[in-house]
Amino acid sequence: MNPYLMIGSAIGTANAAALCARLSAWHDAMVAHERRLRAAKADDACGEECPHVEAPALWREAVEIFGERAGALTFLQARAREAARRKAA
Repeated sequence: MNPYLMIGSAIGTANAAALCARLSAWHDAMVAHERRLRAAKADDACGEECPHVEAPALWREAVEIFGERAGALTFLQARAREAARRKAA
């Protein structure tokens, strides 16, 4: 089951539903991106269009809309932290 949809359904607001749709699309793009990186054996070959770039903002929005339930979104949270580390470096 899609964790974004589970949490969004439990919240039940229009904002939660809209965020769930965006998070699901982001998740699919992130997984495809990571697979391409592994297949190419590229070193940090991310550009401005990379899904990593969106992760911190999506994580902040998830925390704002989902509250404590956002803690279950470990994939998103990990990618947001990774993107923040890359930006700081």
